[in-house]
Amino acid sequence: MTSPTSWEFYKEVETKILWVNICAKDLEGVAISINKWWKTRYPEYKIRVVSKKEFELVKMQADK
Repeated sequence: MTSPTSWEFYKEVETKILWVNICAKDLEGVAISINKWWKTRYPEYKIRVVSKKEFELVKMQADK
């Protein structure tokens, strides 16, 4: 089982988008965990899996 630290997320409440960056090399295992977590915890949100660079950019823009 993949640990929760193998990915990180940022939640945009206004647009109802979850931005997810996968930090692990085991994409299949992490993707299954993320999908289960997303569907049970944030079913009303859309999900976007992005690179580390894009993830940091989204977070910086939200801080402004």
